[in-house]
Amino acid sequence: MSLTRTKCLWALALLLALLWPGQAQATNIRVCLQTGVNSVELKVVEGTYQIKGGSLSASLLAEADEGDLIRTVRNGAIITVYVNGKQVGTSNVNVSVLATGSGRNVISYGNRQYRGSISLLSNGYVLNVLDMEHYLYGVVGQELTYSYPKEALKAQAIVARSYAYYNLGGTYYDVGRSTADQVYGGFTAEKAAGGNVIVEVVDSTAHQVLHYNGKPVEALYCSSAGGHTENNENVWSGAAQPYLRGVPSPYDANYNYMNWQVDYSASKLAELANAYMKRIKQDGSFGSFVSLEISYIGAGGQATASGRAAKVTMVGTGATVVAENDNIRSLLGLKSTLFSVKEGLVQPPQEPEPAPKPAVVTGEEVYVLNGSGNKVQRKWADVFAVDSSGVTQQLGDLAAAHVRSAETVGRFGTAEEAATDSSSDKKQNAVQTPGTVTVTGGLTLIGNGYGHGVGLSQFGAVGMAKNGSTAWEILQHYYGGDDKSKLELKKIS
Repeated sequence: MSLTRTKCLWALALLLALLWPGQAQATNIRVCLQTGVNSVELKVVEGTYQIKGGSLSASLLAEADEGDLIRTVRNGAIITVYVNGKQVGTSNVNVSVLATGSGRNVISYGNRQYRGSISLLSNGYVLNVLDMEHYLYGVVGQELTYSYPKEALKAQAIVARSYAYYNLGGTYYDVGRSTADQVYGGFTAEKAAGGNVIVEVVDSTAHQVLHYNGKPVEALYCSSAGGHTENNENVWSGAAQPYLRGVPSPYDANYNYMNWQVDYSASKLAELANAYMKRIKQDGSFGSFVSLEISYIGAGGQATASGRAAKVTMVGTGATVVAENDNIRSLLGLKSTLFSVKEGLVQPPQEPEPAPKPAVVTGEEVYVLNGSGNKVQRKWADVFAVDSSGVTQQLGDLAAAHVRSAETVGRFGTAEEAATDSSSDKKQNAVQTPGTVTVTGGLTLIGNGYGHGVGLSQFGAVGMAKNGSTAWEILQHYYGGDDKSKLELKKIS
């Protein structure tokens, strides 16, 4: 599920909810089923429908009952309507196939059945307009299977409703039916195995919407966060949201997509770059792959909360391609942006273990043991040592002298050298702030998780529920931010 489109005023959302006859007390949602359609075929499965052209207050073109076939043909901005093969009218704005009566209304389109009404716009959009709760019947079971723990399903129902409510008021529609928003299977999904469980879960959370500090929550979620969710501003542009903070998601480890790996040759990277350039309409040709730089620095110049990549710059002989935040997934064809980089498709032969770092022997005097075992002071020139190649030489002839103990080779040096080496060790062992990684050939990416990583992790929620957490505890964990007391559930009408 991606970041939402630009919103219209909340007043518009409420107005749209009141436009549909017989449903003034409900919150309705417009789901885009398809775009750019010229011909539409509908069949009434249950209930009765009224067909109107133009505005919803326009005169009635026809009525349709169970079994009737409705067909529309769009020619430019003109839509012609047929019922059971007979032309009943035209419209140059839109055509509304409105559910009527108090019973259940179901209509089929394509290979699926849908509750509620259908709206056909003159720009080729096909919308399903229905009650919010009925919409959720077709969503929750598509996002999480009915066999998962009830508390995880309840959390999913509340999150899905909150996400949909936040998105009310789009220009032509509110949400789509795919993972670009949230998966919607219509009445067909409701009738599938376990559909009764999903209906029960949705009803048990009816009308509950997440609010943070009194405002509706944009309840984003992903399949698996890979062990840690991410701050929203590091995945999409925009202001940081206090309820979309990166938090640990340890239960992801027990489910799918926790670990994955992809291997890319230089030619494959060039192919991906060219494809991405076409998608974003960037002029030119990428050419041959030269280098790839990955930055892990997020918004505000800080490392991303989960260690996700924040920017990829791919350089070719013909062009440079840049992808930031979640667009990195699109550029490189990845499950997530939570990955580390290993250069080289084929692992090189194992290098021999490096010799232990020589110990530094310091001091102004040197002592040796004589034949009786007594310690005797000697001059440096009187002492012979074994150099790093195993050759015995007089100490005074060596630029760097070594002695061999039972475990290692030690180098004679000064106290100043010892202090320098100690400081160097500390620097090498210090934790480095994630920055950038640059590769110039084929590479292997080792990754975790599936999805953008913001908000609730579905597999994490399932794991929490199996461990005894309630739906509310799950929601507080993923959306509580720095102050869980500001997160609350409010009922919408």
